[in-house]
Amino acid sequence: MKYLDVPSSGSIADRCHSHNRAGQYTRNRRAPVQPVGTGRRSVIRSALSAASKAWSGLSAANQAAWVSYADSHPYTDTLGQSFKLTGSQMYCSIGVQLLNIGGVLGTAVPVSDVVNAVTSLALTAAAGTPALSVSWDAGGGTDYILFAFSPQVSPGRSFNNRWWQAAALGDDGTPYDGLSAFNAEFGTLSAGRKIFVKATPVNVYGVTGTPTITSAIVAS
Repeated sequence: MKYLDVPSSGSIADRCHSHNRAGQYTRNRRAPVQPVGTGRRSVIRSALSAASKAWSGLSAANQAAWVSYADSHPYTDTLGQSFKLTGSQMYCSIGVQLLNIGGVLGTAVPVSDVVNAVTSLALTAAAGTPALSVSWDAGGGTDYILFAFSPQVSPGRSFNNRWWQAAALGDDGTPYDGLSAFNAEFGTLSAGRKIFVKATPVNVYGVTGTPTITSAIVAS
C-alpha cells in the first residue's frame, strides 16, 4: 500500500516500510522460509558454523585484538548509517570469506586492509555457439575475485538483486569461462535475455573490496 509520510525504511512489528520509484509503500511482514539448503547455501552455512566454533577457541588476547579491529573498521548500512560489528561478528565475516576463497581460518586480525579494485569488467554471452565469458583488469596476483551471475532476465531490466556465486579465482586477469557453471545453475542461454555479473575483490587476508557489476544481452 502506498502512503505519504516521513521517509522510512525497515520493519516495525508486523509492518515493513520501503520505497521504489513510485514512492513509499508498506506491506505485511513475512518470515522467510529457511530450508536446510544445498549448494551455495549449504557451503556458506557450513563456513559460518566453522568460523563461529573457531572464535570460541581463540585466546583472550586474540579475541581482544578482533574486538579492537572491529571497533576501528565500521561499516555503513543501506541507510547510510555507520555501525560497528562485534569482535566475533568481524572474525566470522572475515573467516567465512577466507573459506570462500579456499583459505583457512586463522587467529590474527588481517595484516592489510588493502584490496585491489576491479577497474574494468566485461561480459560476453551468446546462445548460438554457446559462450559466457568474463574479462577484467587484473588487480594483483595474490588477491582473489568472486564471480556471481544473475539468472537470465528481461533485457529491459537495469537492476538485479539476485546473485549466485559461480567461482572464486585468483586475480590474475585470465578470462573466466562461466558457461558450464551458469548452465548447471540456470539452464541454457536464450538469445535476447540479459545476464548480470558481479566481480567482488577479496585480498589474501579475507578483506572484501567494492564489487563491480556489469551486464550483457545474450547474442543469437
